Amino acid sequence: MKATTNAISVFLVAAVCAGCGRGQRDVDCFDVAVVMDAGGLGDKGKNDMVWRGCQRFAEESSESAKISSCEPSTEAEGRAYLKEASEGGADVVVVASAIWEDSVRDLARKYPRVNYLVVGGRGGASNVKALTFSVRDAGYLMGVAAAAAVPAGSYAFLGGRKDVDTESLAAGYEAGIRSENPSADVEAAYVGSGFGAPAACDEARALARRLFDGGAAVIFAAAGLANADVAAVAKEKDKLVIGYESNQNYLERGYVITSLNIRWDEVIFEELNVAAGGAFAGGERELDITSEHISYPIDDNNRSLIPAEAIRKIEAARQRLAAKAAG
Repeated sequence: MKATTNAISVFLVAAVCAGCGRGQRDVDCFDVAVVMDAGGLGDKGKNDMVWRGCQRFAEESSESAKISSCEPSTEAEGRAYLKEASEGGADVVVVASAIWEDSVRDLARKYPRVNYLVVGGRGGASNVKALTFSVRDAGYLMGVAAAAAVPAGSYAFLGGRKDVDTESLAAGYEAGIRSENPSADVEAAYVGSGFGAPAACDEARALARRLFDGGAAVIFAAAGLANADVAAVAKEKDKLVIGYESNQNYLERGYVITSLNIRWDEVIFEELNVAAGGAFAGGERELDITSEHISYPIDDNNRSLIPAEAIRKIEAARQRLAAKAAG
């Protein structure tokens, strides 16, 4: 377990200690505590994006801010840090995974002056805001991207932690593929259902090899830290992948069709500014498929893999989904 504290006014100071202890609360700082999902910082995905948003808030805030983070190695360690941060009177606790949703709900009742931002899950209490996106629709777009870029063949989805959201993402991906190729073979597989699944790199690598060897031409990888390993296997097998939760096109240049880029950094930055301004409101913020915070990046790393016709089909699918959501 690793903890990091950034105390920021004009400059940035970082300290790393052995545990997830936060130290005493500084009443002169806007106090933000962050608990990361499995894989921690350096996952090139959700955790890094969440942390980037917190850092940007601290650097650009008009007031001093203290940002503390915990990278738990177990679900219990994360739960203990949430309790410590709540007892310590953090202004905002940012929770990078809905796996602690029940704990947050209990703590929110006990500490009504602490506000909680939870990536995933569902809102409820006035001091809890769930940050979500149109998971199935976003998966659908990636299915269209996979089938448009590789019109013939089999496809696979490789999830890290099996939960409601990853299953919905996989279902959307399959539906998107079938909108282009109704008879396509699509397989979904998951590393596991426990807390550590998104950080189980060896297991994800073995699973990717099995899926590629079984005929998959493209894997949509939503495996957390292990996505880099899945991309490496794609290069090894001369196959293709789609990245997740950040722009991962660079992981293996020429082997990543595109990425489902969710700008959690922008979302967290915006929500922390709202909270610091005293306007925090509980509930749920869902990014719909038209949000500027959901994209599929095209850059020098993947431009040759995603032709203009594929882009046209993805955009047409986005418009259909938006029209359907609008009723």
